[in-house]
Amino acid sequence: GIMSVDKNDKLRARLYEDLLEASDNAKNLGVPEVVWFGIAFFTQIALDCAPSVKEGRKLVKEAANTVRKDIS
Repeated sequence: GIMSVDKNDKLRARLYEDLLEASDNAKNLGVPEVVWFGIAFFTQIALDCAPSVKEGRKLVKEAANTVRKDIS
């Protein structure tokens, strides 16, 4: 129901903030290394948790395809 959507929105917002903070804490490594590390980290989780490597890679590819350059 409505409450579960609300709760998940809060969890997503918290995760986003936590990822921003973790990225900021590692900023001295440089953007390319932080990005590489994050992508590799989440790709490994996807591969470990998916029923197959193919499904894990599909999830990562689909997620990457939702991202658009922020023009502001």
